[in-house]
Amino acid sequence: MKKKSDYIWKLGLFVIAALTIFLVAVYFIGKSQNLFGDTFSLKAKFKNVSGLKKGNNVLLSGITIGTIKDISFISDSTVVVNMVIREEVHQYIKTDALASIGSDGLMGDKVLTISPRNGLALMVKDGDMIVSNEAAALEDLISGLKKSIDNAEIITKELSEFSYKINNGKGALSKVLTDENFAKSIDVTMNNLKASSNEFAVFTKKINDKDGTLSKLMTDPYYANSIKRSLSGFESSVSDLNVFTAKLNTGKGILPKLINNERLANSLDSTLTNLQTGSENLIEIEQAAKQNFLLRGYFKKKKKQDAKKALELQKTVSANK
Repeated sequence: MKKKSDYIWKLGLFVIAALTIFLVAVYFIGKSQNLFGDTFSLKAKFKNVSGLKKGNNVLLSGITIGTIKDISFISDSTVVVNMVIREEVHQYIKTDALASIGSDGLMGDKVLTISPRNGLALMVKDGDMIVSNEAAALEDLISGLKKSIDNAEIITKELSEFSYKINNGKGALSKVLTDENFAKSIDVTMNNLKASSNEFAVFTKKINDKDGTLSKLMTDPYYANSIKRSLSGFESSVSDLNVFTAKLNTGKGILPKLINNERLANSLDSTLTNLQTGSENLIEIEQAAKQNFLLRGYFKKKKKQDAKKALELQKTVSANK
C-alpha cells in the first residue's frame, strides 16, 4: 500500500511538472507569435521574399514588434506578406514606412524590417499595405562578391608583374628606382631646373622693377615710342636699300654696269693696273731727278722752303695758345 502511494505521488509530481513546462512553453510561444494581447495586421508586397518564412520576426528600428502570419501569392510574380504587429507600437508606424527583408545576423534567420521615414505621414490602419523595398538576392551578392574577388586577383597579379619589371627590368622607371647613376643624373637635372627657376625669378624681379631699363622699355610710353620710331627708321632704310638694290640690278648708270657688265669691269681693272704701274714709274722718275746734278739744287731749295713754312706754322699755333 505504501509503495502504491509513493508511485501515485511521483506520478502526480511528474504530471504537474510537465503541465507547468507545457504552460510556460505555450506562454512564450504565444508571446512570440503574438497570441496574447491586442494586435493589428499589415501587409507588404515583394517579388522575392528571399527565404522569409511564416513565424519569422518583424522588426521596427531593430526591435521585435511582431511576426510573419503567412506568405501567399497574388500573381505569378508578386508575393504578399501578412504581418501581425503588437498594438502598443501602432502609433509609431506611419503610412510612408518602408518594409524590407534582411537577415538576423550574418547567417541568422530572415526577418522583415520596417523602417520609419520622415514621420510626418498618418498612422497606418489595420490591414494597410505598406511600401516595400526589394532586398538583394543572396545569389546576386555572391555573384558580385565573386566578381570583386576575381578583379582583386587580376589586380594582384598585375601588381606582382609590375613589381618584377621594376626590380629586374631595363625601363626608365626601373632605372629611376635601381640605377644609382640615373638617379644622380635626375638629381643634377633637378638642380639645373632649380637654378634656372631662381634665375628666372631674378629676371622677373628685374622686369617688375620700375626703375629698371627693361621695365621702362615695357611700360614707359616714351621708350615705346622711341623704339617705334627707330623701327620705322630702320624699315625706311630697308625700303631705300631695296630701291637701291633694284636700281643696281636694272639701272643704266656706271655703277650697275660695273656690277653687271663683266667687260666694263675687266676694262676698269686693267685701267687701275695701268694707273698703279704709272704711279710707280713716276716715283722712280722723281727719285732719279733728285739724284741729277742739274735738278738737285731745285729740290734742296724746295725742301728748305717747306721746312720754313712748317716752322712758321708751328710758331703761329704756339702764339694762339
